[in-house]
Amino acid sequence: MQCWSERPVRPPKGASPERRANTRFPLAIEIRYALMGCRERRKTGSGQTIDLSSSGLSFTADRPLLFGQKLEVAIEWPVLLDGGVRLQLVMSGVVVRTSGTTTALKIQRHEFKTRGDSLTIRVAALRNDL
Repeated sequence: MQCWSERPVRPPKGASPERRANTRFPLAIEIRYALMGCRERRKTGSGQTIDLSSSGLSFTADRPLLFGQKLEVAIEWPVLLDGGVRLQLVMSGVVVRTSGTTTALKIQRHEFKTRGDSLTIRVAALRNDL
């Protein structure tokens, strides 16, 4: 008799090859990011989102980023709160995949912040660079 671990496993009918637990939504919005933990002056950059989920962000950066780097990212949210209040999605996470300038970030923390009329990014790491 075969042990249960030796039997081939069939995926359920209609199973997708997608392994992500959360749905990713295509989104093309400009972002700003800052590397966290740098002892010298914070390194900042910009890019554009590719897709977004509640646990991950895929984006193109203005330069190659490294696996394991910790980032803070700010996105100017395209939808107004109550039809008139501008929002910014601020998140922090770690780079889990890179290919050239395409980067995947595992989101560890996120929050929406309200913005005034200025386009100042409110990521704490970027305040010193503006």
